[in-house]
Amino acid sequence: MKYLTPEQMAKPRKRRLLKKLRLAEFQEFGFSLEVNYTGDLDDVLNQWIAFVESEGWVFVGGATEDGEFTGYLCLNAVGSLTEADRETTRLWLEKQSWVKSFELGELSDCWHGLFEE
Repeated sequence: MKYLTPEQMAKPRKRRLLKKLRLAEFQEFGFSLEVNYTGDLDDVLNQWIAFVESEGWVFVGGATEDGEFTGYLCLNAVGSLTEADRETTRLWLEKQSWVKSFELGELSDCWHGLFEE
């Protein structure tokens, strides 16, 4: 899918094209995160992936053995994550003994806003 600039996203379009481009009411949201951890990388990732899959989400990102993983969470279906999903993630991460610190990003457009700073 083509990355659209904000100017291109604002262009008037027919509903069919809005749906195809995932714009307007068809926009989908997710959020980024950065986690600093202690412990074995495999154990950490297994627990993280089990949590993400149990919620019906998808995680795209990477991890280092130096104690950090970063990435982006979005829904594993048509639709968006919500502030409630961010809160669920925050609460789950706070309960994990292997989490040293973490930062959750704001909700952003999964299709057109990933690489904006």
